[in-house]
Amino acid sequence: MNRRMESNLMRLLHGELPSEEARDLRARIERDPALREEYRRLRATWEGLSLPPSAPVPPGFAQRVAVRARTEQAGLSLSLAPGWVRATAAAALVIGAAVGVGVGEIWPLGETKPAAVTQQADPQTLETADAIDGSLAEGYWTAMDELNGGTSETEEALP
Repeated sequence: MNRRMESNLMRLLHGELPSEEARDLRARIERDPALREEYRRLRATWEGLSLPPSAPVPPGFAQRVAVRARTEQAGLSLSLAPGWVRATAAAALVIGAAVGVGVGEIWPLGETKPAAVTQQADPQTLETADAIDGSLAEGYWTAMDELNGGTSETEEALP
């Protein structure tokens, strides 16, 4: 017997074969005595498998685990971390705050129209300003347009 046939017999035993293939294989098992014996042997082996009974939990196990968790948790502290870890964490905090302040100055989230746009009388510019919805993405592209002098590369690439 080849591996593919044995695999198909196992899949049939587990109910993993598609119904049409399972029907064909069952018909073949009925016709072939060697295949029938192999399937019977696999089924007997499969049905004979069982997990051993679980062992009881030793007395006091839960209490020992709870005590160990409390003592290890009490020992955790940033002061126990190596100096380079504390320095890196502090630097990341400072850099993150600086970037946040810088982004806040570039993207005023509450402002939907730049002040310079509202003072202009060009109707097309006013329509563009009205289309800005104040989202972070729109704020980004507006800031990029202002830095690039008016139009973004994306708008130039579009027909």
